[in-house]
Amino acid sequence: MSYNTAAVAAELVSILSGLSGIGAAQIGSPESIGVKVSAYVTMGGQSAIRKATGLAQREIRFYCLFAYRVEGAEATAETTLMGLVDAFMNAIDADLTLNGTVPGVVSVDSSAADEPEYQLRAGKEYREYPVIVTVVQRDSYTVNP
Repeated sequence: MSYNTAAVAAELVSILSGLSGIGAAQIGSPESIGVKVSAYVTMGGQSAIRKATGLAQREIRFYCLFAYRVEGAEATAETTLMGLVDAFMNAIDADLTLNGTVPGVVSVDSSAADEPEYQLRAGKEYREYPVIVTVVQRDSYTVNP
């Protein structure tokens, strides 16, 4: 298996798109959010190490953000996001290879969401909930004599 960041991002978007209640999911931060509930995936930091002679391994973090247009319904925003995050984590746990794009998911971390974030976008208030998915990918490299 070789490095393929885009394939992992596409699979995360596919999982998000399949969640009941998500109106839109995409790669990249949207300029505006037009639906009640949406999500997007961006590439985060990466760290690569030499695992063994001829084998490199890297961990890649993906920032997955859920956004709910609040419109005065804060409790509904929270309970809807609770269900979506549960479903997202369950879907990842059901296939830790993310449809064969990685040997494994290292972690799914939502600790950045400890403090609730409400953001204004184009005059609308959104409750945002970030989830960081960390995966491992491996690639071989040529050893020069």
